[in-house]
Amino acid sequence: MAPVLIGVIANPQRFRNERQLRGFCGLFPKTSSSGGKDRPGQHITQAGNDRLKRALYLASDVARRIDPDLAEVYWRLMVNKGHHHKQALCAVATRLVNRIHRVLKTGVPYVLRDRDGQPISVQQGKAIVAAQLTVPEEIRNSRRASAA
Repeated sequence: MAPVLIGVIANPQRFRNERQLRGFCGLFPKTSSSGGKDRPGQHITQAGNDRLKRALYLASDVARRIDPDLAEVYWRLMVNKGHHHKQALCAVATRLVNRIHRVLKTGVPYVLRDRDGQPISVQQGKAIVAAQLTVPEEIRNSRRASAA
């Protein structure tokens, strides 16, 4: 994913903030309002580089299995909010873009941390996610469009 990001983003200094980078990546939902009422839960816009969006989508699927913070976002959306897998992954991808922006702007590497804020290894992150933040299979199956 890193070569795709570096190749497409090129100069991270051209983005004033995380919001601009998220917009460039095409990770904003479409807006739809009628009669003064907004309709939440819209599809992601077709703006942005498709190769970049795909890389972020795949990276967010890997990251949610390793990073307890991102896994918690995914878990909360799936279990408490009733989102399906793709919706939850897009939310994780936006948080991933925020982190990427911070790393590119500051030059400080990202440190994986547990839920208490202590630095951990990838193996420890995977263990925490597996033990505490795995979406139950019955919820995962109920969110699918077709029966598996």
